Amino acid sequence: MGHSVTGLVGAQELLERFAERRALHPPVSLIEGLAILPLRDRDLDAFLLPPMTGHPEGFTYLSEQLAKELRLASVGGMLMYFETEYFGGSGVQGAAVFCDGATVFGPKAAEFGPINEALARLGVRVSSPGRDEFDTVGLDRHRHTEDWLGEGRGDDD
Repeated sequence: MGHSVTGLVGAQELLERFAERRALHPPVSLIEGLAILPLRDRDLDAFLLPPMTGHPEGFTYLSEQLAKELRLASVGGMLMYFETEYFGGSGVQGAAVFCDGATVFGPKAAEFGPINEALARLGVRVSSPGRDEFDTVGLDRHRHTEDWLGEGRGDDD
């Protein structure tokens, strides 16, 4: 079974402001004031002008242009960008953390680990029944970006 999710994790209010300024769907609540803002291709296309340049190794969507937007969005808070792309047990995940206008972690991509490292930077600590930060925060609820959208709006648009 595959896993393909792209999005932002951060404080609910920070992600709500980001989504509103860019006319995106609302974020979905996770735990302890954190939320996820799932990002589809068309969401990114809505506020980023091509051509996208400077993709770090292991990332499909993170570009110089998106990183600049995320640094600006992180003024006054902290947010994590992440991507997963797995099929049949193999694949890659990547993450970066932005805080107060700077990149404070990553971008880092590997088969396992970067998302948990980034979530730890956001203050997530493993708690039962979670096996790691990813499970603890609730990112294991959905395996595809679009599934998060259905939870957040009650539909899939």
